[in-house]
Amino acid sequence: MTYIEAVVLYCLKKINGERTIFSIFHLLKGKRSSQTIQDAHLYSLTQLFYTYPIMKRSSFEQMASNLHEKKLIAEFEPERYTLTEEGHDQLVDFFKENLFPASLNGWLYGSSVEAFWKRISLLVQVLSHYIRAEQKYYPIQRERDVQRWIKTFLYEPPAPLKELNHLLYTELISLVKQDEFPDDPEILICRLTGGEYIGLTRGQAADKFGLKEDEYWYRFLNVLHYMVNEVTERKSTFPLLYSLMSDLVPEISLTQSSVETYKMLKRGFDIKKIAEIRRLKESTIEDHVVEIALNDNQFSIEGFVPPDDIKSIIQIAKEVNKRKLKPIKESLPQLSYFQIRLTLARYGDRI
Repeated sequence: MTYIEAVVLYCLKKINGERTIFSIFHLLKGKRSSQTIQDAHLYSLTQLFYTYPIMKRSSFEQMASNLHEKKLIAEFEPERYTLTEEGHDQLVDFFKENLFPASLNGWLYGSSVEAFWKRISLLVQVLSHYIRAEQKYYPIQRERDVQRWIKTFLYEPPAPLKELNHLLYTELISLVKQDEFPDDPEILICRLTGGEYIGLTRGQAADKFGLKEDEYWYRFLNVLHYMVNEVTERKSTFPLLYSLMSDLVPEISLTQSSVETYKMLKRGFDIKKIAEIRRLKESTIEDHVVEIALNDNQFSIEGFVPPDDIKSIIQIAKEVNKRKLKPIKESLPQLSYFQIRLTLARYGDRI
């Protein structure tokens, strides 16, 4: 079993046939649709959101077919699968023998870790050449926005340039030497370029550790997510590293359109008025409200769903033992689908 196959089986186990298998494809790709966002939260899969954006649909379909042929999953409706007993057993055995990426937080960090990696890898290269007084070299990161960011950063660095290299080294070593560090630090360090050493590509790094590229990718990503989390939680301990990511990691992760809706909700506008002002459908604004409830625990939903109705929705959802909307709606016809979705968004993880 490959690593990505194990990840897909893990997701299938979580959704337990309540969504199509392609909901997992959209989750791993990081599709920011209202359905995928809600599924990620309802099934406690936010950590895996946007963790395999390189996957193509054709490859995913072939993977699903292979898992079915190996009798690890069983199809009970078109595009809906559950794990077989053999699938359960192999999944358990796989993560007994292989590292589970427990430090991932794809929903919160998403593409932020990509930008953080590009910045830190380019900064390491720039500083290593600076201390050697070498001015001619090809930047390891070719994106203009990354290069511009580093130039701006070095124009007013948080410490004198001659000290910056040592400070960065000290913080990185302190971070990777922590007892809780989730993997071999070389997983990341071997990718860094400095002086006469050229960092390895993803494929070369995978070969170095005797891993398939999918496993190497998840382990590399797991390390990056751990670093971002530790640095944001302990800013004073890692001030230089934090300065490389302070503009990247939001306190809550919302799509830009939902941010605009949230601003208007805070100003007292109701859904109908927001839809009118923004020239959007009311259903779109409802999607935004659901997304806000999923991400901000301080956001009250009682202005949309009375407390007694919230209790009723939770009770029915527990009785049917599913997060599907239709059976709940049939039991509570007086409530809207929006009210049910919103309640599940806030309390679905308790069902």
